[in-house]
Amino acid sequence: MIRLKTQVPGPKSLRILKGLKQKNGGWSVPHPLVLSGRGKGPYCEDIDGNVFLDFASQIASNPLGYNHPGLLEVVKSYSLRHPLKCAGQDFATSEHLDMIESLLSISPFSMDAAFLINSGAEAVENAIKICMRKRPAAKMGISMAGSWHGRTLGALSLTNSNRIHKMGYMRFPAMRLPFNENAGEELERILRAEASPEEIGFVIIEHVQGEGGYNIARKGMAEDIRRITKKNGIPYISDEVQTGLGRTGKWWSFEHYGIIPDVFCAAKALQVGAVVSRKSMFPGEPGAISSTWGGGHVLDMALGIKTVEIIQKEKMLRKNQLLGEYMLGRLNDMKGISGQRGLGLMLAFDVKDASMRDDLVIECAKNGLLVLGCGQRGIRLVPPYVTGEDDADRAFDILERAVMKTSIGGFRHTGAVCEFIQCGRHIA
Repeated sequence: MIRLKTQVPGPKSLRILKGLKQKNGGWSVPHPLVLSGRGKGPYCEDIDGNVFLDFASQIASNPLGYNHPGLLEVVKSYSLRHPLKCAGQDFATSEHLDMIESLLSISPFSMDAAFLINSGAEAVENAIKICMRKRPAAKMGISMAGSWHGRTLGALSLTNSNRIHKMGYMRFPAMRLPFNENAGEELERILRAEASPEEIGFVIIEHVQGEGGYNIARKGMAEDIRRITKKNGIPYISDEVQTGLGRTGKWWSFEHYGIIPDVFCAAKALQVGAVVSRKSMFPGEPGAISSTWGGGHVLDMALGIKTVEIIQKEKMLRKNQLLGEYMLGRLNDMKGISGQRGLGLMLAFDVKDASMRDDLVIECAKNGLLVLGCGQRGIRLVPPYVTGEDDADRAFDILERAVMKTSIGGFRHTGAVCEFIQCGRHIA
């Protein structure tokens, strides 16, 4: 249950947040609290004793919530082992193979190999590499308008959701397709007028955009792009970093479209980064792709393996689908919002402008509910898979009051909370 003992942020959290704001060179904190490690299910507790309902799920990285007993057993089993972090490309552990086999067991049958790395951005970066290695004549990549693929320079070149992400950084050549029913037509125009198929290294797509607004691809759009890429031998990369591992009600979002990509990227909920494809897609020369710590954090891999096992055992794919439908119904009944959308436990809605969106994120946090912004004026709801309908009802009670309050003309927040929240705009 939500319990607020102090103002948000509380005095202990405030001291640490102030220190981080001053000394952390990459300062960007989406929520005004410091986690204590305590919590249960979708509820987390800060170091001031405040308990929040987390509908951000560590930006989709915490699918089983806080202190899941199955995951605690894994942590306990590794408590007397050191080192837990190995140079995974040079020193093999059994968890490395177990993680890959677990991942392949929930992937399309034709995909028989995976490469483990540290993060989603690195997964995208290595997906780019293996596609370009197969296409020596490639001069550019293609991504979608509104996309978000990560902060490394290759992934950032494909990102197209917020100017601040890319301002002042170099990037490699990339073209954009509109994220609508005209995407296939635009891809054919590019092939007809601007580039041969051999000059295009890949097309990359989030079937549900994350940072860009939780926009859901139309089936016809995805089918058109896949048909054209297949016809022209252009690799199709599915970015499953935020959508993957069951969040949309299927293991991978591309399954909703009857599509099998050439390559897909996973991370976040998996606890490690991964690129999955056919073994023939990967470079044959040792060292062509590598990562010191990739697949080297033994505990992360063990937790990822256990997460897959728990999702299967507790039939969470079906649960996520049903809870998502319930939550979308509650969203559709809400007044004062627009653009209600969702696929499984990836849901969002829009408010009148970015200022109200920012106010709404803050107002929810002040009342014990953690949510994130997305797109230009959107709010995303990303609950853990262990969330129940009663938890969802609590969240909607807070949301409805917050929408009503922040929609009043002239509404403005004051206090320390405003200094320590970025409204989810530059996270992911």
